[in-house]
Amino acid sequence: MEKSFYETHKNEIKKIGESAKKQLLEDHIPFWEPRVLDREYGGYFNCFDREGKLIKTVKPGWFVGRDMYSFASLYRFIQKKETWLNIAEQGYRYTKGSFYAGNGRFQKLLTREGKILEGTTSIFTDHFAIKGLYEYFKVVPPGEEELAKVRQLTDQLFQNVKDEQILQKEGIRAGWQKHAVNFMTLLVALESFDLFGNRYEDVLRECVRKSLYEFANSELQAPLEYVKQDGRPELLGEGRLVDAGHAMESLWFAMEAGSLLDEKSWKQRAEEVLDWVIERCYDESYGGFIQHIDVDGKEPEKQFLVTDYEGIPAAWDSKIWWVQAEGLNALFMSALLNENEKHFAYFKKLYEYTELYFRDKKYGEWYSILNRDGGVLCDWKGFELKGPYHITRCLMKISLLAEKYLKCKETENEKEEKSI
Repeated sequence: MEKSFYETHKNEIKKIGESAKKQLLEDHIPFWEPRVLDREYGGYFNCFDREGKLIKTVKPGWFVGRDMYSFASLYRFIQKKETWLNIAEQGYRYTKGSFYAGNGRFQKLLTREGKILEGTTSIFTDHFAIKGLYEYFKVVPPGEEELAKVRQLTDQLFQNVKDEQILQKEGIRAGWQKHAVNFMTLLVALESFDLFGNRYEDVLRECVRKSLYEFANSELQAPLEYVKQDGRPELLGEGRLVDAGHAMESLWFAMEAGSLLDEKSWKQRAEEVLDWVIERCYDESYGGFIQHIDVDGKEPEKQFLVTDYEGIPAAWDSKIWWVQAEGLNALFMSALLNENEKHFAYFKKLYEYTELYFRDKKYGEWYSILNRDGGVLCDWKGFELKGPYHITRCLMKISLLAEKYLKCKETENEKEEKSI
């Protein structure tokens, strides 16, 4: 009799979970924990060179919510460590100052002292701030007034993501939808359940539908980053772009939503779309996922050949830290939830790739950006777009998912034995 996926891989899955947790606690978090707090002005430091020296003191708005989320999650799921709770609490306090712009909006970039450098130009700042508040309130239960405020912020966000004037500040042209806005809205709706029950279930279901059946186009067998407002593809300019990281991030969000709402078809559809991403974006020659590609599997158009990562020019086929982290999340989740052998094999290849090329064995953490062949393009550990978020979440999710999968399977086997 052929062995099941569980019987074949259970020991390996256990080791992977332990390895991810070890890297999280002994390598990744020790880099950030002593550096991230600005004890004088509040908020977080985020910009560090390879060795961990502070290179900028600006406060990126995205990382107020992201850092709050990460350290509250660590406290909630990994260990009740007061230091982590204190770090999360500092983010919560920061949302009460000049970071909050009013009307449900947050500032994108501030000086160390709190002066606004860039205002409400990014809807994603609002997404991250709200999900950070959610996670903090899951470990520090809010009063009625605080809960009402975060509910108002959520209601406002779900209106703002439909406002073309707001979206145009993100560079989204009138008449177009951007996948990143949709799946970040999906994530906020998904993470709202612990606080608000099914209040935002309709938002969640609509966002999952768009991610899996509009942005992921069956006729083209491609996960598109941009589609028209009515969901149709238009293969011109940005409409030709396949973004590997955004596609994979959205897929594991959809799989988590499928588990929450018992929608098996969502997990199966995500499994299918993930194959499309692998086919187009996994670099079989050098390993890892490339940044993005044309829908026809070729070099993208001129305006997408290079992405400016806050002054760091990354080619379309560069290897970006967060793309690999989201690839690991999506592949591992699909491998376990769908018991998919192919996705487990690709997960192991990608995990080994990040260990060999991204992980800095001397100073800890991951490098930011590699060239296609694995050479280090940017060795900074943090800047306006990188901090304790994608990698933190990835290592934590791998550890927790491995534990949960093995425990569920062991329980199932015990029940079967008792019924015999």
